Amino acid sequence: MHVTVVGAGAMGGTYGALLARAGHTVHLVDTWAAHTAAIAADGLLVDGVLGEMRVRLPASDAPPPGQADLAVLFTDCNATRDAVRTVAKALTPTGAAITFQNGIGNVEALVEALGSERVLGGSSMCSAMVRGPGHVSLTHLGPTSVGELAGAGGERIEAIARMFGEAGLETIVDGDILAKIWSKFVLNCSINALCATTGLRAGEMARLPELDALQDRILDEALAVTAAKEIGLDPAALRAAVKAQCQKKFNQPSMLQHVEAGRRTEIDALNAALVREAAGLGIATPYNEALTALLKGRELHQRQLTVEPDLDHAAWEAAIAAGDDPFPDGWVPPAG
Repeated sequence: MHVTVVGAGAMGGTYGALLARAGHTVHLVDTWAAHTAAIAADGLLVDGVLGEMRVRLPASDAPPPGQADLAVLFTDCNATRDAVRTVAKALTPTGAAITFQNGIGNVEALVEALGSERVLGGSSMCSAMVRGPGHVSLTHLGPTSVGELAGAGGERIEAIARMFGEAGLETIVDGDILAKIWSKFVLNCSINALCATTGLRAGEMARLPELDALQDRILDEALAVTAAKEIGLDPAALRAAVKAQCQKKFNQPSMLQHVEAGRRTEIDALNAALVREAAGLGIATPYNEALTALLKGRELHQRQLTVEPDLDHAAWEAAIAAGDDPFPDGWVPPAG
């Protein structure tokens, strides 16, 4: 199969390399020029739980047009709209796209561009990190779920599951992939932003009673939304899974990695998206609203430190006193 991976960072790079090693034709697409240049020159180095491998495969900032039987979308959610246009260019007229992104709204963006028949849903419980240009690490090997949006099985989704399985990824065909996507969404909403705002890892957060209780309130609101939307989830089982993961996991969530690096987070596709969904249903979400605001503040502070650590607040204050505010809406660094 000819596969284009759009978003070749930690997860996309790992999946692409494993598929290429299994014998598929894979092209990696990413906007990070140093990363794609390193891969194009020397291949992608993948290490971690499956051992170390260097996989030779092409990488660039744009795909060869009209060649992909399958486009795998792994970009940051903030780049979804641009990525969807890249996917559309990459696919053959009958090719399909599958998203493994965090958050909600990604499937919908693909359906809007391609039509529901050409879109598949996916959810990955793997974890990975970028170590540097041309180097990623698979830090946790969890199950990969794939499914047709309509819920039925069939030859197409079974072939894709086999492909991922033969590449070394434990893959499950899920008859309700949208419920799986929402399950991961709720899990991420209840863990990632709390870690990113506090700087703590999940295992540390679970052992602080005040944060553990706050997580319960975040979950209450998220599960009220899934119930109102009639998403096929087991609320008690999902809550128990969140609590169990927090008790035993001390990895650094990607949102915390992004904050500490001064990068824009995916909060708008997670807790902020939950708030938007809830508003449309008439459900109050004060805890998720507060967490979203706090995380956006933490994100802005870290980006300011990264982009302009010497921002002169005294001069800004003096300018305001003189009636000439240079930043009436606040100084906001470029979105990274």
